[in-house]
Amino acid sequence: MIQEYTLPRDLYNLLEETFGQKEKAETFARAIESVIREIQQKASEEIAEKKVHTKIELKEDLKNELVTNEKFSALDSKIDERFKGIDERFKVVDQKFIALETKMEEQFKVVDQKFIALETRMEERFKVVEQKFSVLETKIEERFKSVDEKFSLLETKMDEKFRSLNFRLNIFLAIAMIALTFANPTFVKLLEKVFGF
Repeated sequence: MIQEYTLPRDLYNLLEETFGQKEKAETFARAIESVIREIQQKASEEIAEKKVHTKIELKEDLKNELVTNEKFSALDSKIDERFKGIDERFKVVDQKFIALETKMEEQFKVVDQKFIALETRMEERFKVVEQKFSVLETKIEERFKSVDEKFSLLETKMDEKFRSLNFRLNIFLAIAMIALTFANPTFVKLLEKVFGF
């Protein structure tokens, strides 16, 4: 009798990691198991059905040829011998199914190993990408610091220039006020009265 096939637990876990959801992984695994079970079931049913039909056909053929109980007994022995041969053939078929099942398990192991290798490679690539992002982030931060420093220096220089321009403007306004004051005839007369010149 052929054993019912179930996927190894490690393969379930790998499918769960690959799909990212336990339900999808289990659905996929159950589908694989179901296909294998259907193949096994159909093969077993066909073998059993063929066995029954072959036996019935042989008995029918032999019954038509029987004349006496002795001949029937002899033929019955021959039928038994032939069925032994058929049983041996079915044992060979069962062994082939067991070999096929073993081969499929080995192939699933290979697939499992490939998934693990792929997962490892993806993790390594993600690490490389993360490192590159980290380096890029550091460079951007350094550039922003440099830009901030330049803006700060420019702001300081502009403040100094504005102070210098403000001072010059104040001096200019003071000189202009003095010049306008001395140019005023009323002020000149006032000075003449105060100082007498």
